[in-house]
Amino acid sequence: MKKLLTFLVALFVVVSVFAAKKPFTLGPNVTYTGTVNFSLVVTKDGVDIDGSLTNVKASLAFGPTSDTQAGATFSITYVPFGGVNLTLKSITFSTPYFGAFYSTDKQFVSDYFTGLVYNPDGTTSWADAMADFKDSLKLTLPAVPGLEVYYLDKVNEGTATWFSDMVLVKYPVAGFTIVGGTYNTGNTTTHEFGAEVKGALDFGIFKPNLTVFGGMVDGGTGMVTAYDVILSGSLSPVTGLTLAPTFKFAENLDKLDYKSTNIANGKYISLGVTYTTTFAPVTLTAKVTPKVDFASATPTTTLPLDELSANIALSPVTFYVKTTNTNLLTNNPFTLYVKASYADAMINASVAASWADVTEFATYTYIHGTVSIKATPELTLYSDVRKIIATENDFGYNVRATYSITPNVNLTGFYGTLTKDAYGAYTVINPEPTWNVNLTYTASF
Repeated sequence: MKKLLTFLVALFVVVSVFAAKKPFTLGPNVTYTGTVNFSLVVTKDGVDIDGSLTNVKASLAFGPTSDTQAGATFSITYVPFGGVNLTLKSITFSTPYFGAFYSTDKQFVSDYFTGLVYNPDGTTSWADAMADFKDSLKLTLPAVPGLEVYYLDKVNEGTATWFSDMVLVKYPVAGFTIVGGTYNTGNTTTHEFGAEVKGALDFGIFKPNLTVFGGMVDGGTGMVTAYDVILSGSLSPVTGLTLAPTFKFAENLDKLDYKSTNIANGKYISLGVTYTTTFAPVTLTAKVTPKVDFASATPTTTLPLDELSANIALSPVTFYVKTTNTNLLTNNPFTLYVKASYADAMINASVAASWADVTEFATYTYIHGTVSIKATPELTLYSDVRKIIATENDFGYNVRATYSITPNVNLTGFYGTLTKDAYGAYTVINPEPTWNVNLTYTASF
């Protein structure tokens, strides 16, 4: 449907210009903002030199500049020794009759339709299945406040005989948001469709969130109903006590082609119970989540201990200890996590250790120590060490330094066997040490 989307965008731009009764001309003002970077990295394998422009936005004003105006956003990338590339990212324009936002990327609308991956560190990325889509268009209508219409262009249209793309409609009603739409995976003549309703209920002291989804999807041998009902909330009847009940009733969500990673089947009732109290300098926290799962013919009951912890703050030293258990109703081991920290204006240091079974104290999961020392206003020294139980590569270390030559120029160094994982934590132990020296220049404009 690439040609259709291109035609729609072109048509809307023409309509915008015609409605203004003025020529569609490129304005004289171009404003750039962003960051320029240069880096020189020396490693055991040689020298790497790189330069780039990041987070760059170029705002170009199009005439006319009245109610009916059009705007475009471009991304700029610097190619070392090769010049500058200008790439269109989006176009925004409006008329008295409609507004439009065209993007060369996808646009998130709903976890049931435009899937994201929710990473452990809190970041998100597009789900792999969303690689099926590229360009997208969002339309708004001034005559219907709040109404949004989305069109996502499918890259590979497969064997679909007509309209393999995705169309979604989003509209707020009485405190609830409704998202409905249809799409085709491109490998069938069947169009899948569904709708999501999300909002909050008000029961006085208890105001839970309600999410309801229903749709018809390809089950492999025919169309099946996919549905999801989630009612959840929290309340604090007394100081320190929080109750968080959840009801979920969902089936066939695994058959949604473009769902987010937080969308899953399940039929259960749970009640999160958290109690926190402080007797200075000690803060105690206990959390359990009893759960009745009725997904199978025989319901099962579990009682996880999510946290039983104590935090002792004796400035500049802090001690923390926590234990958990996957189910207190069965014979499961208690985990243990302990951490001691020290912090002042010059030094930050901590040592943490984790055990999968507190009764097997010699069999720890890891022991990790970290320290940073601000030796001078310009120089900061860092180090991490990590010990695990393994037949090889069971100990890792590193030493690092950052020296601020000027506010824009920094010199950093690294040596050791302990490097970062995908989330930026120093947890990866390598068999041989590596090193690098990095000179960077960064300036915003």
